[in-house]
Amino acid sequence: MEPFPNYIGIQWVSFADEKVYQKLIEIKSEWREAMREPAPFTTSKGLKYKPRNVLTLGLAPGGEIVVWIKSQVGNELELVRLQGNEMEGKPQEYSVLIEDYKDEHREYLDMHGIPLEGW
Repeated sequence: MEPFPNYIGIQWVSFADEKVYQKLIEIKSEWREAMREPAPFTTSKGLKYKPRNVLTLGLAPGGEIVVWIKSQVGNELELVRLQGNEMEGKPQEYSVLIEDYKDEHREYLDMHGIPLEGW
């Protein structure tokens, strides 16, 4: 992507804890450089090298954000963990989806609670 963005703005609803989070993430120059460096990955023809040119954001309950780069599943490199900012109010417009999520995962959530660690 040229020019590469300097920031990513993200806003999401966590169905598990029924909260809305947001964050403005600065794309560090070190991340861009790391994305250009050849990294190992496996194919049916053996070990190859290619830049980790996929930037992935993981969003977890509690507002945690994890940023990785990769070129193939298995060669991920974690860049940073961030905390999203909780927004005011409840996400009423997502109430049906939240209830569907809770119905589908109720047994697990009742037994273990909302997983806030291990992401």
